[in-house]
Amino acid sequence: MPRTQRSSPPTTTPNASVTLVKSDSDIPSSVLNSPSGGVNIQPRLKRPCPAFSPGNEVQDLKHELFGMLSTWKKEIEERFTKFSTDQNSTLLKLVTELAELKQQNYAIQKSNAEIEKTVTYISKQYDDIIKDVDLLKKENLAQKDYISNLELKIQDIQQRSRTSSIEVRNVPPINNETAADLSTIIAKVGAAVGMPLDVAQLRDTYRLPGKEGTVRPIIAELSSVQIKNQLLSSVRNFNKSNPNEGRLNTTCIGLSDDRRPVYVAEYLPVSSRKLFYLAREFSKQKGYKYCWTSNGNIFIRKEPGAKQVLIRSEKTLKDLQSVTNQ
Repeated sequence: MPRTQRSSPPTTTPNASVTLVKSDSDIPSSVLNSPSGGVNIQPRLKRPCPAFSPGNEVQDLKHELFGMLSTWKKEIEERFTKFSTDQNSTLLKLVTELAELKQQNYAIQKSNAEIEKTVTYISKQYDDIIKDVDLLKKENLAQKDYISNLELKIQDIQQRSRTSSIEVRNVPPINNETAADLSTIIAKVGAAVGMPLDVAQLRDTYRLPGKEGTVRPIIAELSSVQIKNQLLSSVRNFNKSNPNEGRLNTTCIGLSDDRRPVYVAEYLPVSSRKLFYLAREFSKQKGYKYCWTSNGNIFIRKEPGAKQVLIRSEKTLKDLQSVTNQ
């Protein structure tokens, strides 16, 4: 391709009036160096974007998102601050309550230790009391046995001291009654049953004490046990020979004003009398046909020919009761 020749610029004469204009490369410098600071430079006009342009929508969305994020951030910060404050308050409260619980737990542990010591002490005391109670029970049983033996000995002494005595019941008293009158009544009893008694065979006669208005028994102490047994045997034979209305009564001994049966039996002390009553009741309930006394002893028998049982105390009746119930 042929090279073109550039023409030289036209020359100007010195006298010509020429206005020099700086090139574009010197504009910033001229502007900065000008006194007006480029105030008179007319800004470049740009075409305004329409409101519905894509650039504006993106910008609005950015502003809206930024506002939402700022609001959300502010709310999050406020909530976090409130949550942190609440958590600190709750934590402080928990720490305080935990400290109180520790103190209470320490007090409870201390109290439990004291209670445990007290329970241990009480348990030891209880064991000691149980031992003492067992010992007292054994001593009580031993004392009961000892007292029972003493009662039996006293009963034996009473029986031996009254082995020759009889008891006559249901005989009404006489006005101004004396011991001689009582001796006469006993002699009449002997005569009625076919065994005459001499006044000399009577050591003592008296009535037992009792309530006013009641017929008190007459106790007659004979001179010997043999005479006593003979008199009791005569009374039994007389009653067998004269059953029902013919049995020994007040008319047989000269007291015709008031007819009533007269009972003659071996004299028993108070303790033996009670035991004799219990033995008779036991015999009725358990079907024992015989219950009697001999020389102060109480016997029962189931039937003729059976073995007689000596009733020494109420315990004997209880033992028989247990055997019968089996």
